[in-house]
Amino acid sequence: MMRRVKTLLAGSGVLLAVVASPALAQQAGGQGAESESGNVGVGDIVVTANRRSENLQKVPVTVAALGASELEAKGVSDATALNGIVPNLRVNSPFSETQPNFTVRGIGVANEFNPNAQSPIGVYFDEVYQGFRASHGAALFDLERIEVLKGPQGTLYGRNTTGGAINIITRRPELSGANGYLTAGYGNYNRFTMTAAAEATLVEDRLGVRAAVTRLYRDGVIRNVTGRYGAANPYVGNKDYDSIDSWAGRLTVRARPTETLDMTLRGYFSNQKPIGTTGVVVQLSPGGADLSGRTLPGLGERESAATNQGRYRTKSWGVSLKTDWALGAVDLTSVTGYDHGSLNQPFDFDGSPSLIGQWDPNTAKFRSVGQDLHATYEGGGFKLIGGVYYGWQRVDLLNRYFYLGVFNDLAGPGQFNPAGQFFPGLPPTAIDARQQMRQSQSTYAAYLEAEIRLAERVKLTLGGRLTHEKVGLTDFSSLLYDSSRNPALYTYSSSGANSAAPGAPVLTGIVPDVTRKITEPTGRAILSYEVTDSAMLYASYSHGYRSGSFNGQSIVPVPNFVPAEFADALEAGFKARFFDNDLQINGALFYNKYKGQQVQEIQNGAAFLRSLNGRMYGFELDLKALPHPRVRLEASLGYLNTRYDDGQFLAPGDPAATDPRGIALGGNAFPFAPQWTASFSPAFTLAQFDRSSVTLQGDVTYVSRQYFDPFNDRQAAGPLREGQRGYALANASLRYDAEAFSASFWVRNLFDKYYNAYGLNIESFGFDFFTPGAPRTYGVEATIRF
Repeated sequence: MMRRVKTLLAGSGVLLAVVASPALAQQAGGQGAESESGNVGVGDIVVTANRRSENLQKVPVTVAALGASELEAKGVSDATALNGIVPNLRVNSPFSETQPNFTVRGIGVANEFNPNAQSPIGVYFDEVYQGFRASHGAALFDLERIEVLKGPQGTLYGRNTTGGAINIITRRPELSGANGYLTAGYGNYNRFTMTAAAEATLVEDRLGVRAAVTRLYRDGVIRNVTGRYGAANPYVGNKDYDSIDSWAGRLTVRARPTETLDMTLRGYFSNQKPIGTTGVVVQLSPGGADLSGRTLPGLGERESAATNQGRYRTKSWGVSLKTDWALGAVDLTSVTGYDHGSLNQPFDFDGSPSLIGQWDPNTAKFRSVGQDLHATYEGGGFKLIGGVYYGWQRVDLLNRYFYLGVFNDLAGPGQFNPAGQFFPGLPPTAIDARQQMRQSQSTYAAYLEAEIRLAERVKLTLGGRLTHEKVGLTDFSSLLYDSSRNPALYTYSSSGANSAAPGAPVLTGIVPDVTRKITEPTGRAILSYEVTDSAMLYASYSHGYRSGSFNGQSIVPVPNFVPAEFADALEAGFKARFFDNDLQINGALFYNKYKGQQVQEIQNGAAFLRSLNGRMYGFELDLKALPHPRVRLEASLGYLNTRYDDGQFLAPGDPAATDPRGIALGGNAFPFAPQWTASFSPAFTLAQFDRSSVTLQGDVTYVSRQYFDPFNDRQAAGPLREGQRGYALANASLRYDAEAFSASFWVRNLFDKYYNAYGLNIESFGFDFFTPGAPRTYGVEATIRF
């Protein structure tokens, strides 16, 4: 307790000291956001975090904004590249870039990997909500900026934002002249990148079009060594695992028929087909043998002998229309979006030639429609925004599981006794199952938020939202197969869902469809004080929730449902600039109470969803400085303390449990929630010419120990119990920039640090599963602008 108090007091002391400094500077004649000399210092970024355009430094919430030039300099081409750039933001996944999991301040999908589950970090492309997590891995290209909003965003963004929201804003036609560029690059692992964009104005200031396309390819970074153990992979041959292979494109048409009406129509597509990650496994038997008795001597850190790993295939496309209509004192905005996505994941997670565990494959199809209509008013020290929202989405899952396939050879053809659970005394057969389900969701919401100026420098923001949603499960079935892979038995089936094997018996009978409803108010209150023109203090309370979800991986008789999770957050922060805008420091203290976190529990190969309660607190500091005209410094520091409440247990009957209720989780840290994160990014202009420059930039990020599941070190017997120890990564680039041309040499993970980005406990099969982070990569890139 005393340690917690000291940590918060230390953070409070930093906050007060920093804010007091610009106040003194102002009294001594310091400058505001822009000095009399016109110097803009570190520069301003306009964000739409509050659903209207505002200067980032004037927004009383924690927002990390990355503009186009910064994204380009840091090499951000996909969501995983955001790791380490933003304090207390982690991006992890067992499926590499194809399905990134965002965690902000300890709130994320934890260790859950169901494709029907929605992230508690809302992801928006051009203000259109993306509910399908597989779509979050689409390439990031031709962007205007990325905004990361931290803390519950339940008022303006609604459900599924208990941890925050990520806004990805693409470029749109400027309605003046024509422009474009072509960027191409090559690197090790046969990495090839190409991005091109072109814009034309069809009617000056009235009609324009912009098209952009990107291609990214890289050979795998996990070596395929199946041949070393006398096997072969019939799906990819001797190609290495964890590759990148994606295409994406976008067409944007902007029309401004009058001075008061502005419409932007966008269409996009994305196609990813990398060779899957398959991971790296650590076998736990004393002799290093798997369940079939096979050993893999000499298997290296970044090697896998998986024989059934194929390509992941993720496709998405959609259209959106945004209309802004100025009606005198009121601005009316409509955002309409339709998205379609599909996922196909053949996943061999045992990392060996033995048939122990694989998805054969897991597939998902997704469709969604969203409509947001809101009006804004500003005048007389008063701002108001109010609107309504409707959303509908549907996910269809069709999954094939093939566990313990080695049993089928021992049992002989035509036998049926999955894992020996049906007929004791008879030889066991594989758990060979086909599971399907449909999860549908409808959402209705209305929201209203007012910003009131109480005094010249004091503002109060009050906002609320009421959401009603319905989540339904239909067409669920779980079909088991015999040792010859013929349909044998439905363990569970709803009406009309047994089309795969119409004559097969149903163990539990026909079970009706399931529907869950919730009506939930969310909202926030923010009090802000402008200490000077260049410094602000703010304090806030916010409440948000994440939708409930059905278990998308259930093959047991009753598919379980977890209800909605909730977050209540307190935050106090500051934003300040010093020295004629050459130094900017933003910071925040926060405390969150988290109720009903949705986590995954693995028991004997079956996945269950559970709910846990806990809390987290911490602080963040973000710094940008121009100590010299040729030197730019950026640094960040994040501290996070997460703990599950006492009296909570998971995995009853687990051999590691000393309590009949299971393994006690009280005091454990949340998954993917390192206590410390830090970054330092210096940039030096080595040479400055009339219209060109040469810049050397470095990036160093540090992450302290993090765990991969809620059990921490209390369940696993293997290396998973250690989580991932703290590590640092370094990147560097040397860049030449001119008016119409730029070129760079870059290197990431400069010292080739080996670390695990994801881990999964599959010790019931005899091993731990890990997804390693990318090794050292380097290359060259050039851009021609016209």
